[in-house]
Order: sequence, then structure tokens, then C-alpha cells
Amino acid sequence: MNVLKYFLLIFFLVFLFVCSPNADDETNNGNENGSNNGETLIIDHTCTDITKIPEEWIDKAKEDFKIGYSHTSHGSQIVTGISALSLSSGSTKSKKAYSRIEFSYSGWGQATGVFFADYWASGADDLGHNGDLSWRDATITMLNMNNNDRNVVMWSWCGGASDNNESGINVYLNAMNKLETDYPDVKFIYMTGHLDGGGINGNLHQRNEQIRTYCKDNDKILFDFADIESYDPSGNYFLDKDADDGCYYNGGNWANEWISANAGSELANLANAANCGNCAHSHRLNCIMKGRAFWWMMARLAGWDGQ
Repeated sequence: MNVLKYFLLIFFLVFLFVCSPNADDETNNGNENGSNNGETLIIDHTCTDITKIPEEWIDKAKEDFKIGYSHTSHGSQIVTGISALSLSSGSTKSKKAYSRIEFSYSGWGQATGVFFADYWASGADDLGHNGDLSWRDATITMLNMNNNDRNVVMWSWCGGASDNNESGINVYLNAMNKLETDYPDVKFIYMTGHLDGGGINGNLHQRNEQIRTYCKDNDKILFDFADIESYDPSGNYFLDKDADDGCYYNGGNWANEWISANAGSELANLANAANCGNCAHSHRLNCIMKGRAFWWMMARLAGWDGQ
């Protein structure tokens, strides 16, 4: 074999390895590939660039899914984020990406036909504290209604993850798993609890790690609420600096600092826009990032591979 042929062969093999869809590249994939067809799907801080999502997968998600979401103030951060994105025209570069994310919405109870039913279930406010299963009972009541058409169910934590213990989290995990068994046509979204300033050695981090481990080991869908607010949009990490739900850490406020350093950026403009509502307990930038991660999750569940 001459030198030229040898060089071309080596180049071809390297190209196949680097460009293979099975290459070990987790960036912006949701950590694990798959749309939860028996596979793990973790939505975290790597899943916030919605400009990478092909339009058809957003459209398919809106066609395929009917979401029932129940929460208290911290959980409203996701709703604030997706609402801000639906109202924004975006920059010239990604105007199409933002303007398309409009969706039908109901602000209370069972609302047949809408994409997003907010404050969906009555009988519980959020995931509660230390083994409380009111949220599970409320879910069952709603799903058993004659007019139910929800096929995605989400519940968020308020302070109930921070003051929980291992056995209490296991009650939550086991109840979610049982709901999945009893309602196989419904996708149930697991969540971690919001940051509380306890850092990497705090009880909250241990409980969140418990949830993450369970979801990874048992092929679940996890919206990693805490991980998303542990990083700024540039990928700088703040949990080890005792970051809390307001984006404050032991050196300042990462959201304020990022906006100041990136004034005029698309994210800064979104967070500063008049149509971005108040972000409960936090900074608008945090809500925007969670809204973006929500659409990443929905596109993945609709079948997008995240590449």
C-alpha cells in the first residue's frame, strides 16, 4: 500500500470514530441518550441551548403531549421561563427558535385539549415533606377523571427536599415508580429540589444525589432543577460555593454577574425584557434557563436524539 492510500485509510477511520453518533459526547444531550423508551433521560444545565433543537421536534412535542404540572412558588420558575420564551421575538439569529414556542395553556385544574395545564391537581400543592403522599393521591384522582387527557405529569419540590431524609425520598421514588406501572401511557417527570445554600456537603445535595442515582439506575426522566441553577450560562459551577435558589453564592450573585459581563447578549435581553415575569425566589436568568431546559426535555421525549 502506498503512502497516499495509507494516509487516506487512517483519515477515514478517524473520521468514522469522531463523527459516529455513538461517540461518547454528552454535551447538550441530556446526559443519557434516549427519549425514555426504556432509557434514562437527565435534563440538566447542558440542555439549555434551544437554538439547537430542530423545529419539527418542538412542534411534535406540542402535538403529542398534554402536560399536567403541579407546584408551589419554586416550581413556578419553569412556567415563568417558558412563558417568557413564548412572548419573546428573540434576536435576528434565533427569532425563529423563540417565536415558534407558543403553546396552549390553562392556569388551573383539568383543562382538556391544552398543551400545558398549570396548577393541574387539587388536593396537594407540591411534593410535600418527609414521605407525604398527598401529591400521589391527587395525581391518581386527576388521571382517573373521565375527561383526563394528560400524558405527562410533573410535580416540583418546594422546601421538601431540603428537610427530607433518605427514607422520605425513597417513599417519593417508590410512589413515582408505582404510578408509572399503573399508568404506562403517562410519562412521569422526576425532579430534584432547589438549591438552599447547603453546598456539596449539605443534606439537600445528598437527597438530590439519591434522586439522580435512582433515575440513572432505573431509566427515569429527571428534570434536574438543582443542577440547572448550579451553573451560569457559561458553564461556571457554583454549588461548591454554597449557591442558593436566588443565584447567590459565597462570592456574589452569579446571575447578576453574568448579565453584567454579557450585557446585550440574547439571554441578557430575555432576562431584562419587560414581558419576562418575576422569577419567584430567584433571578429571571435562572427562570429563562429552566424554561429552555423544559423545551429540550419535551423535544427529547418527542423523539429528538439531542444531537
